[in-house]
Amino acid sequence: MNQHIPVINKTLDLADCRDQWFFDEKYQVWCLEDILYTLKATTPKFQRMSIFVPAEYMNKNGTVNAEGTHGAYNAKTAPVVFANNSAGYMQMPHSWLGGPRDESGKYLKHGMVYVTCGSRGRDSIDADGRLCGKSPWILVDLKTAIRFLRHNRGQLPGNYDAMISVGWSAGGAMSSLLGVKGNSKRFDSFLEQNGAFMDEKDDVLAAQVYCPIIDLDHADLAYEWQFNRDVENEASPAGSAGVMTQFQQALSDQLMKDYINYFNELKLKNPENGSILILNEDGRSGSGYDYLMKCLEKSAAKYLLKLDRNELPAKFTSQDYLTGNYTEKVQASRLEKGSNDKDDLGLHHAGAAVMLPPGEDGKDRPGPDFAGSGMSPREKLSLGDLVSRPPKGVPYVEQEFPMIDVQGSDKTAWLSWDGEKAVITSLDDYILNHRRRMKPCTSFDTLGMDSGENQEFGTPENDYMRFSEYIGSAIGRLKDLFPDEYGRYFSSWANVAGDKELAERRYLINPMNYIGSDEKTSMAKHFRIRVGAKDADTAFTISMALALKLAEQDIDTDYALVWDLPHCEADYPGEICDWIDSIV
Repeated sequence: MNQHIPVINKTLDLADCRDQWFFDEKYQVWCLEDILYTLKATTPKFQRMSIFVPAEYMNKNGTVNAEGTHGAYNAKTAPVVFANNSAGYMQMPHSWLGGPRDESGKYLKHGMVYVTCGSRGRDSIDADGRLCGKSPWILVDLKTAIRFLRHNRGQLPGNYDAMISVGWSAGGAMSSLLGVKGNSKRFDSFLEQNGAFMDEKDDVLAAQVYCPIIDLDHADLAYEWQFNRDVENEASPAGSAGVMTQFQQALSDQLMKDYINYFNELKLKNPENGSILILNEDGRSGSGYDYLMKCLEKSAAKYLLKLDRNELPAKFTSQDYLTGNYTEKVQASRLEKGSNDKDDLGLHHAGAAVMLPPGEDGKDRPGPDFAGSGMSPREKLSLGDLVSRPPKGVPYVEQEFPMIDVQGSDKTAWLSWDGEKAVITSLDDYILNHRRRMKPCTSFDTLGMDSGENQEFGTPENDYMRFSEYIGSAIGRLKDLFPDEYGRYFSSWANVAGDKELAERRYLINPMNYIGSDEKTSMAKHFRIRVGAKDADTAFTISMALALKLAEQDIDTDYALVWDLPHCEADYPGEICDWIDSIV
């Protein structure tokens, strides 16, 4: 039996849906929910969006109130926040008011129109059981959705020339891609196949990029450069908790060297003086290293200053923080207590989760019952299923993950603060004392070929595939030292370098390829990039390099690390709306 998927539109003309708008008394906004943005949807559960509008901008009959104002904006000038809900490159639904991963409140209170958009992902299957969401289909879906909105701009409040893309994690990657690949002709064939409006545009004015998982071509290299000295990893979607083997440590050394070479080939420039940033052979000196440490120290300084000014919810001083004289509540592991198992669902992306009711046997509802609705073909539901709105009649059950009190640690051996400037003794001191390695070596194109990224670069025929052109070469250099591991792993990377179709799909979802290239795209005019300083899902230099490359093209780029925040929408309250106000 297939799950019913609510869809309010039978056509792609929202003029036909005026009677579907409803007013939410709790949030004081008008809502048009569960909109299918393409009539060629293969997984309609995830290819939907919802639109939320401040009360003043709509009439009760579903038409725009052209005279409505809210704060500094009106129904014609309000920026349109386009929030993609992508996570872990998985299929993800659009969110709903008050539901998991919902971030609409701050934008709506500020007078902005808020669009939440779902998309297919690496685990999507169509009605025939065929995989249909591999690279680059997430991005194609989002481009299709933006074109759908522009096609209907006459029926909606908001300024669709002032669209702000927002997303975190893989959603941050998609937000950066929407920013750099607007109206790219390279996507035309995909868009036509997806039923997009080919006479509309899909560029955005600005992109807010949170904790992006990008440059997957070089992500394994960057990760080993940053975490090379840490041989222990926690349980994550990339693998179980453990200690690296001698082979993994040697491979980490090789990939670190490859990253230093790659970073230096980028010839990134210091935006303050135009000098070329480099990493020295040791990986822990050079102007590139110094620049990263300066960003990290600025992050710490901003946080400590906010503590001193009582601008944070925390009720302790900067001195208490430095000496560990405080306790804080930390979310306990989402895995079973004491378990070191791999986090296959990527639950650290979930926020509060929604569980559909179990089957009659008390176990998770089997996915094959929902083929065509986007349900996972595996025995357990996907993350996208867990955070989807329950069907009518099924209560919303918020998953309250346990919180525990943790005593602060003494940081004075590696972090100092004089009231204005923070100093961190070294990157390795920071990592080993404050944010340990999350993923094993290798972390993206994993040795077991079982990561989300391996699945993202799969095909309809092969769910998981190799994609790194570097790891096989690095293993080859270790042949004499580790013949058993060479025999086990090397051949599986042998065909990556010559796979032109794979290379194209890697290219299409790497924003670094488009910045400064000869390919004509409509680049966003503004980028704001924020990354949690406790984000260990990828290396700090991945987002730093994106920001530097954008700035070299004279694109307005605002980049910062946000102290003590993990892989999330890392930000301080109010700053994102202040930024949007400053650019529209």
